[in-house]
Amino acid sequence: MAKEKAKSSQAVQTAFDRHRWNAVRFEGKEQMSEDTRRYTFSVPSDTKKLGLGTCQHLQLGFHFKDRLVIRPYTPTRPIFEKEEDGTFDLVVKTYPPDQSQPGGTMSNILDCLRAGEEIEVKGPSGEIRYIGQGKFMIDDKEYHFRNVSLVLGGSGITPGYQLISHILRAKEQGLEEDKTNIKVVDANKTEDDILLRDEFDRLAEDHPNQFQITHVLSHPNDKWTEEKGHVTKEILQKYTFGPEKGNLALLCGPPAMIKKAVLPALQDIGYKEDENLFGF
Repeated sequence: MAKEKAKSSQAVQTAFDRHRWNAVRFEGKEQMSEDTRRYTFSVPSDTKKLGLGTCQHLQLGFHFKDRLVIRPYTPTRPIFEKEEDGTFDLVVKTYPPDQSQPGGTMSNILDCLRAGEEIEVKGPSGEIRYIGQGKFMIDDKEYHFRNVSLVLGGSGITPGYQLISHILRAKEQGLEEDKTNIKVVDANKTEDDILLRDEFDRLAEDHPNQFQITHVLSHPNDKWTEEKGHVTKEILQKYTFGPEKGNLALLCGPPAMIKKAVLPALQDIGYKEDENLFGF
């Protein structure tokens, strides 16, 4: 009996633990744009299952002599259990130091990793998990929504990408077709700052009646034809679902953008926090 229990516990063993740090191995990186890389990590060989729910993220930690630096990241792969192979990807924009700012600590650490080196990970974190077919578990409470609006900024696009991919790619994974509708407002400074743009363009092209994404740039070039400036109430009214029953708004981005602009605007439109308005 004891042996059977041991086998059972090993069968469901997952790579991550939200209460302690675990080492993962850096396998390599792929250049996605001038300053954005896709980093691939592998977990210990006896724990193929990651145990990470859709919309959840990981905490990456790096020890300096005098401090521990911790940053949250949402893997962009795998999305489904079928895709799990003992590795995961993080898409990260590198912010190098210059005269005006010290740069992104963790993004520069990742950019300097060599294949075979290890970094510490803890998780999963995040109180929002998408189960499928419009079902969310939020703070351990179950919700069902037909239409989901995502308002994202900068690297906040990655948890949104996880959710969007899970919904739109369910059928190709042999699962029941997920008919949840999605509208996204993605805010960035410049066109080069848009993460995962090719992936989103393909999904929008393949699912035009179910998924729409609008990019808003605060510093566009002269050729930019989409929305310009910052995310406003008018932009949200135009490109997101209204606050009617069955509709949800999820937010992820720079705190100043979310707290000072997006959150008050959506509340003014009629969304209510902890009912149909949540932050990732």
